[in-house]
Amino acid sequence: MSRVDEILMMAKAVPPFPKVAHRVLAMLDDPSVKAADLAEIIQYDAAITANILKICNSALFGLHRKITSLDEALVVLGQDELKDVIITSSSAKFYKGTVGAGYDLGQGDLWKHSVACAVVARQLAPKIAGANPSAAFTTALLHDIGKRFMSSFVADELKRILVMVDVKKMSFVEAEQKVLGMTHAELGGMILEKWEFDPEMATAVRCHHDPDALEKGPLAATIALANAVVVSLGIGGGADGLATRLQGDGMKKFGIDAATIESCMADLLFELEKAQEVLNL
Repeated sequence: MSRVDEILMMAKAVPPFPKVAHRVLAMLDDPSVKAADLAEIIQYDAAITANILKICNSALFGLHRKITSLDEALVVLGQDELKDVIITSSSAKFYKGTVGAGYDLGQGDLWKHSVACAVVARQLAPKIAGANPSAAFTTALLHDIGKRFMSSFVADELKRILVMVDVKKMSFVEAEQKVLGMTHAELGGMILEKWEFDPEMATAVRCHHDPDALEKGPLAATIALANAVVVSLGIGGGADGLATRLQGDGMKKFGIDAATIESCMADLLFELEKAQEVLNL
């Protein structure tokens, strides 16, 4: 059996994305949806419920009373914050433990990188015509999910991959494709399709390392640029960080400069703290 066949077989066994999360995210597209209606659905997912209450009662919100009711927690959070908590809570379980070790990522590094990309993508989306900040956040949070499931295959071949990077001057993704027959980005796109996310989101994940990613639609451009920004900040780069082709021309094209990156930092620090609450890093 070839490496690609092994990877594809493994991909079929990837657990499903929580149905409650999909349903609630769809409900949140309606700005008039009531907290009681959301609570009626959310209550059936104990993990999401627990994380909502945990976030509300954390130091991040600084409330002077303890929130014990899901209905009250939803009012405190508001719809935009709830979207973030739903997607991070539902995604976090796939990042627990030392995932991404094959990419030389320590415990929590892949999660921190993903959260950072999500925050930056949401900040960059308004600069890119047609990009939706909410979709950008969700897609960026999952853009490297392929690493979670491909890590062991990369670990087995990391020396060969790094030789191609060092000697043949390939990008890490090019070497990954050459050695394994598939990249983590391609696998990630397949996983989002399996999880029934919007096809545009799957495409953005699949091509976020492509040289022409900026030409594949506003969402794909946003994710590729967010990843480049976060890699440049040194957050969760791992073995492929220095061998990632940064989107320098794209950053100039969309007016992304040092001031833009600096403006992301305050929100980034808040979201990383919140992500630690969710994942217990």
